[in-house]
Amino acid sequence: MKKDTQVLIKLSEDEKSSFKRAAELSGIGFSAWARERLRSAAIKELQDAGEKILFLKPVSLKPEIDAR
Repeated sequence: MKKDTQVLIKLSEDEKSSFKRAAELSGIGFSAWARERLRSAAIKELQDAGEKILFLKPVSLKPEIDAR
């Protein structure tokens, strides 16, 4: 997935420090941590509203046949 758009949000210093620490404890970078948490929250809220989740791609449940 191409990531070429930024989101700027205002945080208190305590929030920023806590979020960065949580990312460290998770073993991933702050940006990845924040994106993962935002995606999770968006999925729940959009599903609850019955709306399409644009960043999720459909998955086929049929096995692919190898044409070799």
